Amino acid sequence: MTRMIKSKQTIWSKTFICVFAAQAFMSLSQMSVNILIARYARESLGVGDILMGNLVGMYFAVALAIRPVSGPLQTRLNKRKLLIFVYLAGCAANLGYAFTRSTGMFVFFRVLQGVQYGFMGSLTMTIAANSLPQERLAYGIAMYTLGGTVAQMIAPNIGLWLRDLGPVIREGAAGVALGYRLAFLFAATSLGCAIVPLIIMPDEARARNGADEKREAWFSEIISIHALPIAFVAVLTTIAMSGLRNYIDAFANEAGIPNIGLFATFTAITLVCSRPVIGSLMERFGTPRILPAGMLILACSLVVIAYSKTLSVILIGSVLSAIGSGIIIPGLSAMCVQTETLRRRAVASNTQYGGQDLGGYLGSLWGGIVVSRYNFSMVMLSGLIPLTLAFICFFIFMPAYSRRLRDLTMTPYGAEIAVQSPDT
Repeated sequence: MTRMIKSKQTIWSKTFICVFAAQAFMSLSQMSVNILIARYARESLGVGDILMGNLVGMYFAVALAIRPVSGPLQTRLNKRKLLIFVYLAGCAANLGYAFTRSTGMFVFFRVLQGVQYGFMGSLTMTIAANSLPQERLAYGIAMYTLGGTVAQMIAPNIGLWLRDLGPVIREGAAGVALGYRLAFLFAATSLGCAIVPLIIMPDEARARNGADEKREAWFSEIISIHALPIAFVAVLTTIAMSGLRNYIDAFANEAGIPNIGLFATFTAITLVCSRPVIGSLMERFGTPRILPAGMLILACSLVVIAYSKTLSVILIGSVLSAIGSGIIIPGLSAMCVQTETLRRRAVASNTQYGGQDLGGYLGSLWGGIVVSRYNFSMVMLSGLIPLTLAFICFFIFMPAYSRRLRDLTMTPYGAEIAVQSPDT
């Protein structure tokens, strides 16, 4: 049975709370080690700059390659059970990092983590979106990402602390290896904790996912044509943010800036404080009106960080980057899922995360190429190029996006989405 959604219906259903907690633990795992990969590749594996960039971005490339499989599977299999299996694969990958000393084995487990990444983001996003009232979708997705934001506040600091703890416990190369092992074990444990809320989460109701729609051919469930333009904007913005995500530790080491873990802390605090406001603004004025401002703020942050020479200045840049990315990431996610019917939201989400995968790999590889010729400061500054292209493309794509939303509300399934509550 469906019922009309009340004007301010709560977003906090049992399903939403469980996937919120799972996503928070997953982010704690991911962000505690992502900041370490660039220096780990250099210090422990002894690889060059371009290969370092490939290793940093490899799991994005693998995730992109697995999308033709992950997309159809997400629409046909039980999402909760599939996500549990995916998180177990992530645990195995981090355990492999912890006990691997060769580049070849590191590549193998990086590929396994890429497979995990190819499923987990779009799966959790789809489950969260399907549990939300349609009229509160943008706000709900903004709040959904808050769990990852809180994890971001502490995860990089935990990873850096564990890495630096190794040389305190043991001397020489053995201490360095121990530090990285401790960080990878922490990441594996965090993913294990993420499985707990998934076990108690209610199984999805097939009617909520549009099971009465005609089943389409598997290849039509790989990519959503309607979400593709927004996903392309996600490619460009992810390339722009790649330097901040993957090379901030190496940048600070190069510039002689201490305590760079505070960058993640200030970023997360800003996101926690600003996310409810950003969600409310999107809900009130519409995401397309707010997103361009986020791109401009992110551009300012890249300039500030690239020219930072002290910790205080780089922390100002972290605040700006948090506000910019806090608008861009949930905004593009909400716009993507809004372009499809209820059952095909997993396809739209998979398309958007595919864009992020491609952007993550290209951005990591681009960073390795730039630093091989210049320095990490130029890596940050070079993000302005794809960000400018994203800004232009966003306005080019908006008329087609608006037409799609109008067309969708005229279909039976569009009407169903507009009136169905998350508890039915």
